[in-house]
Amino acid sequence: MKEIIVGIVISIITGVISSYLFLMYFLNRKRVKIEISSYISKVTFEGQTNYFFKFINKTNSEIFDIRIEPTFYKQIGGVGGMNIQGKDIVLKDNFISYIPCKKKSDNNSLHAMRVRTIEDIESNWSDTSSYIRLTVIAKHSLSGFTDIFVKDFYSKDVITTRKFKSGDDLDVV
Repeated sequence: MKEIIVGIVISIITGVISSYLFLMYFLNRKRVKIEISSYISKVTFEGQTNYFFKFINKTNSEIFDIRIEPTFYKQIGGVGGMNIQGKDIVLKDNFISYIPCKKKSDNNSLHAMRVRTIEDIESNWSDTSSYIRLTVIAKHSLSGFTDIFVKDFYSKDVITTRKFKSGDDLDVV
């Protein structure tokens, strides 16, 4: 009788440990991976100046419910120190419902996205204490895990009149 109880307890402990290891190994690998370019591309078309941000889905699966939130931060004086004041930068499209993963058959690089604003971010960037933070929030299609990716742009030098390269390349030409 004692051997049966010990066998049941060992089976339960083994099952719990193996389930935990599976979840930690398998589901931890099912996370969103996004890379954000270090540049902001300034392009004029249709008579308007547009500022583009680029990011790439590096996940081995599709991602969905993607929100892109660029925010302009500026230091302001406060009682006893400095505070940061944020102002949202309005994008033409700040929500993307679906981005596929990279495929060899994809000639259009649908996993690489560019989002744009027509706000004059250069004129709002008044001093060296100001910066832009680009936040990308996305869900993994298989696990449902949400991840947040942040890129800070600390200098106006990141704004360039060159255009982004196509595909996986985050550089400009």
